[in-house]
Amino acid sequence: MRTCRAAIAESLHAPLTVVDDLEVADPGPGEVLVRLGASGVCRSDVHSLAGIDGITTPSLLGHEGAGEVAAIGAGVEGVAVGDRVVLAWVAPCGSCRMCARDLPALCEDQESFLQGLMADGTSRFSQGGRTIRHYCSSTFSEWSVVPAACAVPVVTELPWEQLALVGCAVTTGVGAVMNSARVQPGETVAVIGAGGVGMSAIQAARIAGAGRVIAIDANPAKLSLARELGATDAVDASAEDAVAAVLELTGGVDHAFEALGATATIEQAIAMTAPAGRATLIGMAMPDQRPGLPALDVVVGERVVAGSWYGSFVPSRDWPRIIAWLESGDLVLEPMIERITLDDVNRAFDRIRSGEAGRQVIVF
Repeated sequence: MRTCRAAIAESLHAPLTVVDDLEVADPGPGEVLVRLGASGVCRSDVHSLAGIDGITTPSLLGHEGAGEVAAIGAGVEGVAVGDRVVLAWVAPCGSCRMCARDLPALCEDQESFLQGLMADGTSRFSQGGRTIRHYCSSTFSEWSVVPAACAVPVVTELPWEQLALVGCAVTTGVGAVMNSARVQPGETVAVIGAGGVGMSAIQAARIAGAGRVIAIDANPAKLSLARELGATDAVDASAEDAVAAVLELTGGVDHAFEALGATATIEQAIAMTAPAGRATLIGMAMPDQRPGLPALDVVVGERVVAGSWYGSFVPSRDWPRIIAWLESGDLVLEPMIERITLDDVNRAFDRIRSGEAGRQVIVF
């Protein structure tokens, strides 16, 4: 047992509470103890605090992190003490129908994990005698215990801040382009939302050889950065109609990626696709979002509307190539990163809600 600093969600719709006395137990069978190096603050954490996925409080949020393995439980293979690991926010079982189809993000054996408990139905976190629930990889803490399947070893000296983003934003954006939509050289791409996920999608489209990459956002600073990272065009959604602008530039794109999870922008993504085009929805929409679908346009134009969950990722396939792109400079994260401390977490949530933040990363 050890104590550490952490940010706890005591209740929904309320600021997180930063504490110095979170108690973290040793890992049980099939589990790994990780000393966090960094944790990203993601829009999905904000959604979870708003009740979108039914978390039970008190809970230890955070799902985008990287660190070093400090201890392993009985029966753990493939990861050792001292390994640098990127933390996945799903714990694929490896044997269900979805895992057998190389779709570990859709693993069907996630019930206990999604309820904030480990496989034995208990938690490794507590404070003053009360149980604190897990939340995915629980990275808003100096220490975390995760299922071994979540701790993926990586061989690299990249900084923790960059590796943390590989755990969610980068994989979600890059994977949507490379795995879900499979963008081909010369195709046209539009990305709605130039946050961490959208900026990763923009760079992936560039790496894939897209002929035109259009960044769409209401924040001019984000659009400027998007151009630096690979967008050929930028549309300021606060100043002009995004669909009209994209249609004028391209006549309709082969791929539109929606990275915000809002009804209006989902409808825009569909509307800006060309015949035989594809709108890929990446953003985590609230459950009551019900976008309208132009059914006739979809049928007559053979358009595709599809979701992409965690970039259809397969860690053993995707993370080595993402890290190789980071090391070569093909994929650039440093300009996106805003380093903060754990004490800044509530302000980070506020900045995400306002749309002003880049990718904020807690450095431990």
